[in-house]
Amino acid sequence: MNLTYTFAKNLFSTEKIKELNKKINENFVKDKESPASDTKKTSEVKFIKLAPIQKLVSPFLGFIHKANTSFFDFDLFKLTPEKILNYNIYEIDKEYGWHYDGESGLGKRDIKLTCLLNCSEEKYVGGELSLFVNKEIECKEFNSSGSAIVFPSFINHKVNKILSGKRRTLAIWMHGPRFR
Repeated sequence: MNLTYTFAKNLFSTEKIKELNKKINENFVKDKESPASDTKKTSEVKFIKLAPIQKLVSPFLGFIHKANTSFFDFDLFKLTPEKILNYNIYEIDKEYGWHYDGESGLGKRDIKLTCLLNCSEEKYVGGELSLFVNKEIECKEFNSSGSAIVFPSFINHKVNKILSGKRRTLAIWMHGPRFR
């Protein structure tokens, strides 16, 4: 695999992002916490099931499917309406240090793809997403509201500190059978 990531700039209009954010804010899952991590993460994380927003995010789900079949070709499990998604809110001075997305333990699945949708309603400064593959790569295409990015979850990545404004993202981790 030669491709580090793929993106869709402005997959959603500003109006669709506002509609999505409203629906997300009405449907947070209560009493769920982020797993503990050694990585510096200061953003606020909330959780939502796919079901209440599935129709609204269908262009994002289509993009994820196309990205996988066109570039990555991982065996992925089908998404269910009960799938829990992360909604990340980065305000001034919030960041997420270098990490990769994975699960501890020896289960029967692995996270294969990290899929992010920029749900920001306002411009922000800082908060750049960077990947590390032999060198740091800033994903400038993801900085605008409504844009999406997909990359293999085993790639180290980070979110730089927010200097002004508020950055919001919806994260979907696509699971599949364990890597062999």
